[in-house]
Amino acid sequence: MQRLEKAAALLNTRPNEVPAKIEGLLQQIRGLQRENESLTQKLGNIEAKSLSSEKVTINGVQVIAKKVNANNMNALRNILDDLKQSIDSGIILLGSTSDGKVHLVAGITEDLVKRGFHAGKLIKEIAAEVEGSGGGRPDMAQAGGKNPEKLDKALKNVEKWVKSIS
Repeated sequence: MQRLEKAAALLNTRPNEVPAKIEGLLQQIRGLQRENESLTQKLGNIEAKSLSSEKVTINGVQVIAKKVNANNMNALRNILDDLKQSIDSGIILLGSTSDGKVHLVAGITEDLVKRGFHAGKLIKEIAAEVEGSGGGRPDMAQAGGKNPEKLDKALKNVEKWVKSIS
């Protein structure tokens, strides 16, 4: 009974109203989570639009290799998907950090896959540089790593990888 009274006090309600109060709070949390996901997606769309203008050309291949603000792998994949839709041909490698970890995604357009580029191979090489691992398909791959301090350097090595394939 003491626990129920303590819970009621924490919830600023009477003991018999604790279940209803908890249900109301859970509904509020779910609503805030949906709103947060929507805002994260909108921010990702904005970031993808700004990144599409930051392409560099390496041996005739358009490349975007950037660190972005994404707090989880899902947000990172959404930015990648938006970017892939905004370019006709290219290689995209995006990285982010959160909670002391590195998240990486790579995407390669179909025309470049046919030329021998493979997102899974790219992601494995870059993930190793941030003390991580990953893999995936020729057109899309993802990875995680343990060393956020090495992310910027790892992203710069995409140019070397592209030159080795083309």
